[in-house]
Amino acid sequence: MCLIAEAIAPFSALPLVEADALGDLELELERTVPTAERRQQRLWVWGPGASNFDAHAVFDSSLGDVSCLESIPGGALYRLQWDAAQNTLLTALTDLDITLLECVGTNESWELRLRAPSHTSLSDLRTRCEAHDISLEFDRITSVEEESAPLGTRLTDDQREALVLALERGYFDDHRRTSLDELGRELNISRQAVSGRLRRAYRTLAEQVHEETVQSERRNRDVDY
Repeated sequence: MCLIAEAIAPFSALPLVEADALGDLELELERTVPTAERRQQRLWVWGPGASNFDAHAVFDSSLGDVSCLESIPGGALYRLQWDAAQNTLLTALTDLDITLLECVGTNESWELRLRAPSHTSLSDLRTRCEAHDISLEFDRITSVEEESAPLGTRLTDDQREALVLALERGYFDDHRRTSLDELGRELNISRQAVSGRLRRAYRTLAEQVHEETVQSERRNRDVDY
C-alpha cells in the first residue's frame, strides 16, 4: 500500500543557497517528468526580488550553472545544474524508492510531500537522515486512498487542532497576539511543524473553496442555459 507523507526537514538538508540570502523569499522545486538523463532542476523563487535572486545569493558548491529562465510578477523560474547524488536526503529517497512530490523551502526548513511504498521505507528514511544529523519530522502519513478522499475530509486532526488554537490565541488578529513559537510550545512541536500544519491546512481549505466555486459556476451556467 502506497503512502503519502508530509514532513519537515531543516534547510541544511537541501542547502541550495545560503539561508541568509533568502529573507522572506520562498523556494519551490518544480515537479518534472524526466525525459532524458540530465542533471538539471527547475527552481521557483517566490517573493520580492525573486527576479534578481541569483545576483546576490551564494549557491551551494554542488551546483553548476544557475540561470534565470523566466520572470513573472512575484516570482522567477531558475534552471540549476546539479548532482543530486551528492545530497544525503535525495540519495536516501532514491535508494528507498520514495518519490518527492513537493518540496517548498524557507530560510528555516523544507516542507516535503512524499510518496512511499511502506511505513518501513519511511522509518528507514528517518534512520538514514538521523545518521547524518538531519532531523526529519513527519507531520502527516496517509494512504493514497485516503489522500484522494473528498477535500472536506482531508483536514487532519493535527491541522484542525493547530488552526483552532491559532484562532483562539489571536494568531490571525490584525495585531497578532501570539507567535509560531508560542503555538509550538502549546502543541509540543517545533515552530516549523506548526508553520507546516497551518500551510497545508490553508492549502486544503483553499482547494475546497476553489472546488466549490467551480461547481457553483457550473450550476449557474446550467441554469442560464
